[in-house]
Parts: sequence; C-alpha cells; structure tokens
Amino acid sequence: MQKQRNLSFKLLYGGNEDLYEDGHKIDPSATGSMTPMERKWLGSFIKARQQQQEEEKETAGAGAEKQEQERSSKDVHDETVRSKWLDYLNTVQESTSDVDAQMEEFVKVPWQVERLMAYGFFICVDSFLYTFTILPIRFVWSILLLLLQMVYWKTSKHYQFHRRHTYQMIQVFLIYCVYRYVLAPISIGKFYHWIRGQAMIKLYVLIAIVEVFDRLMSSLGQDTMDSMYWNAVNRPKSSRMLISVAVVLIYTTCHTLLLFLHVATLNVAMNSADQALLTLFISGNFAEIKSTVFKKYNKAAAFKLATSDVCERFKLALFLGLVLLLNMCQGMNQGQFQGYIRICAIVVVAELLADWIKHSFITKFNILKAKVYNEYSLLLAGDFTGIGHEGVNLDHSHAVVKRIGFAQLPLVCVCFRFLREAGKYAMTNQSLDSFSFGSRVCLIAALWGVMLGLKIALGTFLQRISMSKLKHAPEILNAPSPKRKRE
Repeated sequence: MQKQRNLSFKLLYGGNEDLYEDGHKIDPSATGSMTPMERKWLGSFIKARQQQQEEEKETAGAGAEKQEQERSSKDVHDETVRSKWLDYLNTVQESTSDVDAQMEEFVKVPWQVERLMAYGFFICVDSFLYTFTILPIRFVWSILLLLLQMVYWKTSKHYQFHRRHTYQMIQVFLIYCVYRYVLAPISIGKFYHWIRGQAMIKLYVLIAIVEVFDRLMSSLGQDTMDSMYWNAVNRPKSSRMLISVAVVLIYTTCHTLLLFLHVATLNVAMNSADQALLTLFISGNFAEIKSTVFKKYNKAAAFKLATSDVCERFKLALFLGLVLLLNMCQGMNQGQFQGYIRICAIVVVAELLADWIKHSFITKFNILKAKVYNEYSLLLAGDFTGIGHEGVNLDHSHAVVKRIGFAQLPLVCVCFRFLREAGKYAMTNQSLDSFSFGSRVCLIAALWGVMLGLKIALGTFLQRISMSKLKHAPEILNAPSPKRKRE
C-alpha cells in the first residue's frame, strides 16, 4: 500500500519510496526537470515554511487561550462592578422598584393630600371660632374670679383665680391693643388707593416679601405664646413675664400688619380691570413649586410643609370671604357678584393644582408613600383629642394649633378690622342707621350665638372624627429590640 506523501516529498525524491528509505542519492531522472541545487534550495525553503506554520499555530493557540482568559476575567470584573453598583443603588432606593407601583402612589397623592387639607382646614375653623366665642367667655369668667378673690379672700376651690386665668386675660388685652391702636387708625380706602397707585414690579416684590415673612411669623408666633403661658403660670411676678408679653405684643403687631397688607392687596387684585395683580398672586403659587420640589425632605419635614399649606389654605379662604363681604356691603350688582365668584374659583383652583403638583413630586423624589398623609392626620387627631397633653389647662385645640403653626390672634385682629369696615358701609348703603343701639346689640348677640353654636357643633364633630381615626388606625409594628449579650 502506497503511503500518502506531501508535495515536498514528491519534489525532493520524485515520489520514490526506496530512495527516501535507503537515503540514496536522488536520481535526476526521477525528479523531472529539477536540478539538485534547485531541490536543495526548495527543500530548505519548505522546511522554513513548515517551521513558520508551526510557529503561527502555536501563536494562534496562545492568542486564543489569552482571549479566553481575558473574556473570563472581564466577566468576573463585570460581575464585581454590577454587584458594587447594586449595593450603591440600594443605599438610595430599591434596586427592584416597581414602576407601576410608583405611578400608583403618584396618582394617590392628590386624594390623600385633600383629605389631610380638609381635616386640617376644619381644625383651623374650630380654633378661629374659639377665639371669637370661647375666649370671651373665659375672659369674663377670669375677671369675675379675680373680683371675687379681691372682695372675698377665702373662696371655694372651684371659684379660685388661678394663674392660668391670666393667660386668657392677656390674650384679650393683646387683641384689643393691636386692633384699637394699630389697625383702627388705618384707613382701608386710602390704603387701597395707595396700593393701586404702585408699580407692578413693586407689588410683585411686596407680595413675595409678605408671603415669606408670613411663614416666618407663623412659625415664631406659637412659640412666643407658649413662652408667655409658661411665664404666666410659673413666674407671673417676674420681669420675664413682662418681657414675654412685650415680645408677643410686638409679634402680634408685625404679623397683623403683614396680613392686613395681604388682604388689602388681594382686594386691589380682585377689583383691577386688567387682573394683572391677580396673575401675580396665582403665579406665586407655582413659583412655590420651584422652591420646594427640588429639596430633600423626610417625613418630618414634609409634615411641616403640609401643615403650612393647611394654614395657607384657611387664610386664603378667610381673605377671599372678607374681600367679598366688604365689596358686597359697598354695593355690587349681580354681574359683579358673578365676576367675583369666578375670580375666587380661579384662585382656589390654582391653589389646589399647586398643592397637588408640589406634594406629588415631593413624594416621588423623596420616595415617600401616599399613606404618609394619613399618618399626618393621625398626629393631628391625637393632638386635637388632647392625648399626651393632659397637663395643659388650655382649650383642647391648643396642642394641634401649636402643631400646625396657626396664627390665631393676628387673623382675629384683621378680621375685626374688615368686619368693622363692612359694617360701616352696610349701615350707610342698606339704610341701617334707623336701627337703635339696642337693636344693633341684639343683632351682634344673635350672630355671636350662631357662631357659638357652630363652634360647639364643629368641635363635637371633630372630636368624633378624631377618635374614629385613632381607633381605626393600623398598628405600628416595632422592630424587636436586640438581645443583650450575657457577660
């Protein structure tokens, strides 16, 4: 059987097996036309070529092995980087977050915000009516107890004048001083025309300043009131008591002037023909989105923002009502009334949209769930029912008013001033001058009685709602405390 040989064998030995095996000289006749020198040169070339091919094979094998090693090391490197990136991601948010669940939470936020706003709004109404109705009763009762103690040194335990009664007397004194000596001398008509004559850029800056300082004063006011109450109860004869009363008087004066300016500017905006100033009011709501959304918030900071929005919404409703009442008493036809209602609706809708957008994106950017607003309402419910504040001998809404930062005294002073102005125009335009003094007193007493009944009914309703919220609240599962190591 003839063996298979390559091309070099045929060229060198002419295909002769015996000549290849015996090592004899190459027969020129068997090699065709090639000379021995050609075969010698070609043989060295073929050997060099074969050696080169073997080196290329070795190099290719080494390269493939190197590529395989690099590929495996790259896979290991990629896995290490991926694991490290996931660890960093988990410190910021869940690496397996559900986009559909996030969108569901985003859509739920406006409804949860409105539930909290509605509950907080009625708490503000209850506290505002307390200053109009219950506080005068307590003031009169404190005066009677003081007179009894001055006439009869020894009285029954139930009819003793306590230090806490001084707090109600000081509150009424502050309201009277600010209203009588600060707001009463100001002419609303002259102030209205002064604002209307200012340039639009000045009014824009003025509105921005009023909104900023209003929030600052609201956060400061309740602390000054608490400090005055503590000094009145614990050290009424100390010089610190006079200092705290002076501080509260200065605060109430400044905050009242800011709110008075706010209402007067809103009155000008609603009576302007071009409604440019009203546009400034509405744009301020959306400018607030820019200043709040892109900040870092936790649950406590978001709660402060939500309670601030509750107070702002109540003030907006109160101011719109005062402006509408003042213009109705000044005289307005049906078309003007419908225009005012339309403007009020635009302002309220702008406020709602601004709050929805703001809170929706705050919860989205800070990874807060929509149910956090239900937890906020539970905090307000606990404060309203007096849970945890049993030692405070004040009205039941004192704790929740402190929690939300509601400014009672400045708002009451501004309301008194605009009600007096509206009453003056009503007496002039509606021919009420024929009413006797007794008739006017009876009318005021009847209005006060209606507000007192509304205050009692609203307080009872809020008490039931608050207790229902607390009873149906889900249990908070506390993490088990770690066991101590035995020594």
